[in-house]
Amino acid sequence: MSLRRSAVAGAAVASTAAVLLTILGGTGSAGQGLQTPLAAKCAYTPTGASSGSSGTEQESPIDERYNTEPDLRELLGAPTGEEVGDGIRFRPYENGRMYWSESTGPRETHGDILTKYLANGGHEAFGAPITDECPAVGNGKYNHFTGTSATGVTSIYWRLDLGAHILYGPVREHWEQASWEGGLYGYPTSDTSATRDGAGLFNDFAGGDNAGASIYWSPDSGGHGVKGAIRDRWLALDAEQSFLGYPTSDEYDIPTGKRSDFQGGYITWNASTGEVVVFTH
Repeated sequence: MSLRRSAVAGAAVASTAAVLLTILGGTGSAGQGLQTPLAAKCAYTPTGASSGSSGTEQESPIDERYNTEPDLRELLGAPTGEEVGDGIRFRPYENGRMYWSESTGPRETHGDILTKYLANGGHEAFGAPITDECPAVGNGKYNHFTGTSATGVTSIYWRLDLGAHILYGPVREHWEQASWEGGLYGYPTSDTSATRDGAGLFNDFAGGDNAGASIYWSPDSGGHGVKGAIRDRWLALDAEQSFLGYPTSDEYDIPTGKRSDFQGGYITWNASTGEVVVFTH
């Protein structure tokens, strides 16, 4: 497990997105072939301004929202700079930023999520926020972002004990289908990263039962989750670079316990004895 960690540690999220773009042959608009952008949550209703420009007699959408929402002004504090940008515009404040694009309207992001976003390329890497920072299950927070052609729709999730982590692409899709942070996999504990062979992507998660989980994806295997004792054995065997290769199923029930299938075999876990057994094809 430590070998896998050291191999991916320090890999830039933006370069991982480039791997995904290469694998999928992605072109065109953000999220194409991955996921339709989510309807905005924690949203606001604009009252009039339609231009993204600043420095004119008409308020920009960013200033219009800021000036009409006292709670937002209290959250963000005073402006610390001018509104700047082109297709995506933003303005910095004492405690955060507001971003605007034609498709999203003005949205805010702040705190550790904003820090993570900016440290990994900001709107150039992940597009504009689709949502304000929103509450998540289990006292966490999140922002969704439009993403780019390299990432598709992107999310950053935060929980106090785990920090902020980035999810995008097919891994994020699979996590969404499993009910987000409230489902089988729980909160992310790593950013979406390239696998060591450069053929796939993965994220690690706390696990809905806090026993640890991962979602791995490759073009040949698709995206699948591995959990608990089965995941521990697979990682000990060198994960996707072992003779088992990538997972080809999520964990599922069998009469004696649980099973996960892989390209080169399968692993079972016995609920009565705790025994984990590896089988090859």
